[in-house]
Amino acid sequence: MTRAAEATSNQASDEIDLMALLGVLWRGKLWIMLVAAIFGALAIFYGTRVAVPMYPARVTLAMDAQQQQVIGDIESIFGGGDVSPFTMNTEFEILRSRTLIGRLVDEMNLTEDPEFNPFLAEPGLLTRLRMSWTDWEPTPPDPDRLRNRVIDRVIGRLSISNIRLSMAFNVEITTTDPTKSMDMVNTLAEIYIDNQIRRKLDQAQRAIQFLSERTTELEASVEALEQDLARRMEESDVIDAELLQAQNIQLRDLRSRVEDAQVRLAEDRSLQVAIAEADDFEALVTLLEGTRDTRFIGIIQRYRAGRLGEEATRVALEGIADDLENDIRRTQIQLASLQASADELSSQLALQSDELIAIQQLEREVEASRLLYETFLTRLQEASIQQGLETADSSVLSAAVPRGRSSPRIVRLTAVALFLGGVIGAAIAMFREWRFAGFRTTDEVRSITGSSVLGALPSMAVRGRKEVLKYLKDKPNSVFAESVRNLRTSILMVNPDKEPQVILVTSSIPGEGKTTMSLSLARYMGSLEGRRVLLLEADIRRQTLRAYVDDERPEGVKLLDVLLGKARLENADLFDADLGVEVLMGSGGEYNAADLFESRRFGDLITRLRDTYDHIIIDSPPVLAVPDARVLTRYADATIFAIRWGHTSRTQVRQGLDMLDSVGHPADGTVLTQVDQRKMKSYGYGGQYGYDGYSSGYYAKD
Repeated sequence: MTRAAEATSNQASDEIDLMALLGVLWRGKLWIMLVAAIFGALAIFYGTRVAVPMYPARVTLAMDAQQQQVIGDIESIFGGGDVSPFTMNTEFEILRSRTLIGRLVDEMNLTEDPEFNPFLAEPGLLTRLRMSWTDWEPTPPDPDRLRNRVIDRVIGRLSISNIRLSMAFNVEITTTDPTKSMDMVNTLAEIYIDNQIRRKLDQAQRAIQFLSERTTELEASVEALEQDLARRMEESDVIDAELLQAQNIQLRDLRSRVEDAQVRLAEDRSLQVAIAEADDFEALVTLLEGTRDTRFIGIIQRYRAGRLGEEATRVALEGIADDLENDIRRTQIQLASLQASADELSSQLALQSDELIAIQQLEREVEASRLLYETFLTRLQEASIQQGLETADSSVLSAAVPRGRSSPRIVRLTAVALFLGGVIGAAIAMFREWRFAGFRTTDEVRSITGSSVLGALPSMAVRGRKEVLKYLKDKPNSVFAESVRNLRTSILMVNPDKEPQVILVTSSIPGEGKTTMSLSLARYMGSLEGRRVLLLEADIRRQTLRAYVDDERPEGVKLLDVLLGKARLENADLFDADLGVEVLMGSGGEYNAADLFESRRFGDLITRLRDTYDHIIIDSPPVLAVPDARVLTRYADATIFAIRWGHTSRTQVRQGLDMLDSVGHPADGTVLTQVDQRKMKSYGYGGQYGYDGYSSGYYAKD
């Protein structure tokens, strides 16, 4: 194989050829159809004989987010409100809860149903075998565990799905009985709605109980506060707020008068001290001029005007000073009286203010408690009314009815099985193709080996080798005969300058049809007018040619006889009437075949044969079996390499061609032998070699 061919082959192997892939699938169509048919048959058998029919039943429920409430906001006390996705999911989980499913199991007595209680069902094959081989018998668990197992099985048969863009949802249960499925899902819907009402009634009852207890407490609290307020009012001398305000004004007036008396007393005492401390008369007069006392100012003015003398003025001032002492005593008495009145009124006012504040606080508490009591009493009455009007948040939109079975769906199951079978069949076909290492087309031989392909010979419709010559003689226009003639033309044109005289036919391994090809090629070479042809059997180890040609004649000359000089070709009759050419058969002996072909005598024989015959066709042993063929290539003008269709591996072909190439005499061309035309058509290669299809009219039928 040349490097260019190797590169082409590697490049082709790295690319995915879609047509080649389709060709592989087409060639493996029988496997694909067979496996698909097996899977389809198994699916039909399983669906009709093995699988237990299952029947679904579905009920449609809807959540009501805008329920009519007879009493305004009482729902705020014990639930209710808008429905959110979280609410819907919560309701789904409530439907799946073991509590509701447990009620369903108890109401429908599903623990006594063999479909959900495996201990009541017929034992399986393995269980029966175990019971027959041993003394073991299945023991049912205790009732609680059995009930839990049944609940688990029912939950496994339950499916819930939300209807898109709505607050409606479907609840579906599947069993082996359509009526049982309908009863179970309808009962579950009733249990679910009843559970909602019960939950609301329980909430309402708890709310009523809470409101009742709280109302009783508030009523007692209001009564106690009212009694306390009445008692405080009786025991207290508290005046009303307006009178208390007047007393506050009076207190402020008294405190103002006290302040005025204090100021006046302070001024009189200050003046008294100043008069007592005056050093002389003028200083006294000057001092008294700065006072605000009109008595002193009038006397001083008269003194300054000269209407009173100093002595008279002194006497008058002393008299006024005595009056000032009396004024101070009166002011002190008056100040003490005013201060006592103010203190008494302030104390009384403070006491009454605290009492009034306490009473007002108590009145507010009474009012607040009464308001709260009235609110709770109203809510209690509303809750009592609402309790009798509770409805479920969900309602049944569509009750379940008996339906057809959901599984097994024979058509779908069969379709899936056929598809899987087809896939597996395709995988088998591709695996077989991957494992296949032979050749099916001349294009494959050409692209992989890099050698030219001289022709392709279809398989012959004969039962034994003895019938080959009869077939060639009786059917000269058959497909095989025409393919041999086509091969003959290709061989004669291998070298355009000179037709090959010695033609060597070999192969990689035995059983590749090279002897049949040598014999057929010799016959149709001999059919050319004026051509003398010799068929030389060089495969002296196996001597396969005797199975084709009847050589029981005593005077028959063998190859070894000619080489050893025991017989002369000039005196030998080698012509075979059935074959139409001369045949030199091989014969066994003590000589090694390779050594014999390496000898000078064999070379001399070939030289003499060239002078006698137009074409010498040598049927040689396989290349990979013995070295004979490589030795014989030195005498050949053309070496033809036979490859059995769909049988000889590519590795064997490459090794055989490399062996020939290693001795410097590569094969001049390859021939694909024993081509199965029927399989070629089934593989999608119809008309690949021109033996059928548009060329079928040129050949005689076998």
